[in-house]
Amino acid sequence: MRRPLFFAAFSLFLLLLLQPITQAQGLVEALQECPSTLTGGTNPEQIHLQISADPTEMTVIWATDGRADAEVEWSSESDSGQASGQSYCYNQHDMAFHIATMTGLPLATEISYTVGAGNTWSDAATFTTIDPNSDRFEWISIADHGISTEGLAVSDAIIADSTAQMVTISGDISYANGDQSIWDDYFDAQEASMMKIPWVTAVGNHENEPGREFEAYEHRFDADGIEETEPFWYSLDVPGVHMVFMSTEHPYDAGSAQFEWLENDLASVDRTVTPFVIVYGHKPMYSSNSYHGSEVSLRDALEAMYIEAGVDLVIAGHDHFYERTWPVAAGSVTDKGQDSRFSRGAPIHLVIGIAGRSAYEELDEPQPEWSAYRENSSYGWTRLVYDGEARELTMTQHLIDGTIHDQFTIQEAPLTINEEGGLLSGFDPLIPLLALFAAALRRR
Repeated sequence: MRRPLFFAAFSLFLLLLLQPITQAQGLVEALQECPSTLTGGTNPEQIHLQISADPTEMTVIWATDGRADAEVEWSSESDSGQASGQSYCYNQHDMAFHIATMTGLPLATEISYTVGAGNTWSDAATFTTIDPNSDRFEWISIADHGISTEGLAVSDAIIADSTAQMVTISGDISYANGDQSIWDDYFDAQEASMMKIPWVTAVGNHENEPGREFEAYEHRFDADGIEETEPFWYSLDVPGVHMVFMSTEHPYDAGSAQFEWLENDLASVDRTVTPFVIVYGHKPMYSSNSYHGSEVSLRDALEAMYIEAGVDLVIAGHDHFYERTWPVAAGSVTDKGQDSRFSRGAPIHLVIGIAGRSAYEELDEPQPEWSAYRENSSYGWTRLVYDGEARELTMTQHLIDGTIHDQFTIQEAPLTINEEGGLLSGFDPLIPLLALFAAALRRR
């Protein structure tokens, strides 16, 4: 007679114990997917910020060993707030994840925040909100990262950078390849940066994990669709720049959902507000590395769209080396600028897969005409600065040995007469269109 009463009491105990996770997923689902999170500590770790299209908001995601509520508290000199979030886990990885969003934040203001629940909270951390109307913005771009010795050296440089306001990754982030503890180690290694500035990602082929596909990526960056956004292609505006994050790992041909989204997004850019446009993706349209090389199908599908929309930079990874093209259309150079300075025209393509993975050393010879600069067996990161007063965008390639190997500037205005009275190289908008037309005729 006592057994039914015992089971009823035990069931009620489980329901009370598990109540926090029902915020984001059902009880049965959680029991099936990550039962060991029923016990364990609730100390927040892997804390990382996630930017949104609304500059007055900032989302924070963190992990705990055991179940807990998701709470964030924040304050600035003029205001304070608190928000409840949601908690969840994903299939057969025994960590609980939490997401909460800070709202109504003042722009260009330092915010102090802490995450946790009950009696267990993180130490306070700070970030500074981004003002879209600022006349300066600095950020770091990497690709093909991981936690190798070289990858951690890049991480240390990012953590030490006190003026970067964001990090972007063009895919192949942790190289977990199915081992979810590597994702945990990766976020732990980057936490000192990620909890102060947002890291914004494009998906790569190594995020498509064996037996899981993009499950870990979605849960750790998109929070299992809680935000009801498309995790694989999206855009955001920062001072002076419209950033597009696309997926080379999902259909992008004409007629696909991504193609139509890209077309609409690029057509909507207000160049008076964001004069520069950068597209981030994983696989490169142009690469003279012999390991993978150019993704010709990607170029055939999207290059004409990018040129018509006036995209300035296309930043990729996948090949583990560094390469910069001249402004190029259909394989033809449209402009060589002057003294590493260019006016806006056809896109310059960067391959920056040098953030930590083993170098791909063999290069195509002879070096293609469109390849302006390339090097292998080097490790580092790319730093970009938008200068609103000059209306220009500068890129610098840094290596972990402290050297700078490449640098260039794109300016909004046409290049002008130099001091000697000579006409500097400018941009004829017909050149890339004619190059695309000629390439189409050749294909026919």
